[in-house]
Amino acid sequence: MDQTPLFLETRIRQAGRQHTPASPLGHDASTHQGSFARPAFADIGAKLKACNDTLGNLQQLGIQHVAKLPELVLVGDQSAGKSSLMSGLAELNLPRSGGVCTRCPIHIRMASSNVENFSCTVSLQLDYDYKPHGRIRVSDVTKNNPFPPWVKKPVRETKFFKSIEKPDDTEIEEILKWAQVAILNPNQNPELFVPGEGAITKEVDIDRAKDHTDAQFSPNIVALEMKGPGLPDLSFYDLPGVFLSPGNEEDEYIVKVVQNLASAYIQREEAIIMWAVPMNHDLENSIIFPIIRRAGAQNRTIGVITKADMLQESNVKQWLDVVEGKKQRVKHGYFMTSLPPDQPLEKGTHWEESFFQGGVSTWPREFEPYVNRCGVDPLRNYISLQLGEAFSRSLPFIKVKVQQRLQEIQEQLSHFPELPSNVEYEVMSSFGSFLRQVKADVKDRQMSSKWDQLNEHFKACIIKAKPGCNVTEEPQTIELMDSDADSVANTPSKRPRASDSTIRTPASKRPRPDIPSAAGMTPIKLEPTANTPIRQPSMRPTPPPDPSPFARFAKLGRGGLDLREIRQVILDQKKAGMPADLVPESVYEFFSLRAVRKWREPLEIYLEKTRELLLKKLEAALENSLKDFKSRLLYKEMSTHLRAFLDDQESLQRARLFELYDSECYQMFTMTNDICDQFRTQELDIIERARAYERLKANALLPWDVKRPDPATMSSEAKVKERKMLAEGIAKIPCRDQFATEIKVAAHVRAYYLTAATFFVEGVTKDVNSRLFRSFTLDALDRYLGEKLGIMPFGTREAYARLMEEDAATARERENLKKELAKLERAMHSINELESEASSIDVDSEVHMLDTSFLPTYTEDADDEDMGMA
Repeated sequence: MDQTPLFLETRIRQAGRQHTPASPLGHDASTHQGSFARPAFADIGAKLKACNDTLGNLQQLGIQHVAKLPELVLVGDQSAGKSSLMSGLAELNLPRSGGVCTRCPIHIRMASSNVENFSCTVSLQLDYDYKPHGRIRVSDVTKNNPFPPWVKKPVRETKFFKSIEKPDDTEIEEILKWAQVAILNPNQNPELFVPGEGAITKEVDIDRAKDHTDAQFSPNIVALEMKGPGLPDLSFYDLPGVFLSPGNEEDEYIVKVVQNLASAYIQREEAIIMWAVPMNHDLENSIIFPIIRRAGAQNRTIGVITKADMLQESNVKQWLDVVEGKKQRVKHGYFMTSLPPDQPLEKGTHWEESFFQGGVSTWPREFEPYVNRCGVDPLRNYISLQLGEAFSRSLPFIKVKVQQRLQEIQEQLSHFPELPSNVEYEVMSSFGSFLRQVKADVKDRQMSSKWDQLNEHFKACIIKAKPGCNVTEEPQTIELMDSDADSVANTPSKRPRASDSTIRTPASKRPRPDIPSAAGMTPIKLEPTANTPIRQPSMRPTPPPDPSPFARFAKLGRGGLDLREIRQVILDQKKAGMPADLVPESVYEFFSLRAVRKWREPLEIYLEKTRELLLKKLEAALENSLKDFKSRLLYKEMSTHLRAFLDDQESLQRARLFELYDSECYQMFTMTNDICDQFRTQELDIIERARAYERLKANALLPWDVKRPDPATMSSEAKVKERKMLAEGIAKIPCRDQFATEIKVAAHVRAYYLTAATFFVEGVTKDVNSRLFRSFTLDALDRYLGEKLGIMPFGTREAYARLMEEDAATARERENLKKELAKLERAMHSINELESEASSIDVDSEVHMLDTSFLPTYTEDADDEDMGMA
């Protein structure tokens, strides 16, 4: 047969075919049409189903930013009967209730197929990100920000929601409702809202869920695709109904946002507008029609009069003028429908036939000339024909634009930095090298040495914070020093013992060789002799040569104990009738726990310095393992995730250590009484020696400027002489020491402190070694980094390639371009398939199938100024 170009004429009088749009390139598009110049593309207008299928594919791919696609858009005021109309057009029971179904656009795509089973797929087409910043006001809605707080994304993201086979209408309605709730909760995983599967749907009913959403409105789209035998070939958008008065004052901005959404769709030059207007409302009060008129879209608008069964007799003349084109004129005229919500959908066609063709006596006979424009079936056939014809006219230019954009993307991708030939190998090799080095470095000798120094500093700090004791007669502060450390008993073999590292009395700048005699006491010579035995080592830790990070805590124990304060606390805690020398247990606990609570700040510093030490090792390992990829995302993301892992492990370690600290602060408790007893004997000797000096000076038996010599500088002979001197002096004082009981309390408190400190330091350091450090030698680090980088458990080519990008911006741009490239390649495949199918069409047969007898004789005034005027 002679394949000459064929376009279907859809108007009967003065309508003519819409003019072929000018080429977007500014010249005759025929030179760019390629395969469209062949006769095969002239047949596409006759292949209505193939056209609409291809158009639906392109719409779902979201290529409108590249080429303008013809589309059907259903608009109207709120309560205009759009939901019933949408259900009738789709031949499905779709949500008809208010609220959730009016708060985001719905894209419905129906396609007939030869397979026996029906299939339904619902997806979320996400063109906008949700970025709220406080309460939204009407003034926030602007031309550049039409849908606050929604912000346009660079590329559409499509998320699968749910797919079912052999669906019933009730099930589809339920899925659509939950899909819209998912879109209105953009900060949550959509899978939570999948009916029958998501956790939220199992706990909350749909009515409650739709009333408690993060967003009140969304420009993102819920897409429904239905395929099955006998379904109409149709694709259209249903927009939320526009309105003037929100339910809540704080939602005032939504009025403008919804109108902006309707305006955005109406302004699309390729959009065919279906304007739903109810017959029980005054047409003059329509909110949507002024928006249509401002967009100059009357010549693309099909009027759909809904709720014909609610027509008032007094309004017959008004609506007859509308149908006849005398008022609110639109190019495609008006159709009339009647789909009462109480009527079953499957009986909708029968209802409308009965209603419009005489079965219902209330339908005015004045509308009989327009019976071919009454009912959903004629409307569906008409809009399908209009959409197919518009697509066939636009297709050559769509293909040109898609081809051009494909070339642009390929050109842009060619300018990106070259990736290694085997990105997976490079990533995994560097990743494995880093993990091996980390595990080795955490255990190496250098790391252990530096950490051991930190442990010694920490131990010295805690031991030196032993509470000093004021033993003077008068209220002047002369405190004990490490010079008394020689009195410390030998360390038990069970545990290393802490030294007498308390706050000390300042020593003389120059050692005094003798203690002057008083009242006949023998001077003591302070110089070692050849017979001086080797002094047993004290418990005092040897401070490392490096400056201590705990230096600011050097005086932490100063003022910890005072004999007068101890006496007062004993009096406060003692019950009536208790013996004078009996001390309540609460006194010991009060002073002991007060001293222990001072460990918090040193413990914080210890954790901080341990983290710094570990971080330096980790960064050095990263530097050595990935030195060739420092400019790549792999290095930057590894560094970020490594710090995050360290922070997580440090938090866990902190919690454990402060649990240990809290247990020490809870109450006095020790099972090592033998060690505590040795410390008590040691501390009692130290305090009694210092107290003896102060009593002798107070009784003028020693000069006031005499300083206690440092036991570390004294020989054994000198120590014997000192003890003899002090004993002789004390014997000359007639009264017993008034603070004898308090001295024993102080010795007990200091002994308990040293016992607790010894085991606390050991517990802290052991836990850090076995928990924090070990966490970097186990598989937890491998899994954490692998999952964060997207290469575990199963990495993809895209994930490895992304890690080899120069920076995050480059990676995002490359990824977006690749996504767009994939979409456009699928779009071109659909177009090419349509071209191939068109070449095999029996044009005469296909044209015979398109029944246009229902189209009325409808006169349209070509004067644009008259269009749409009431």
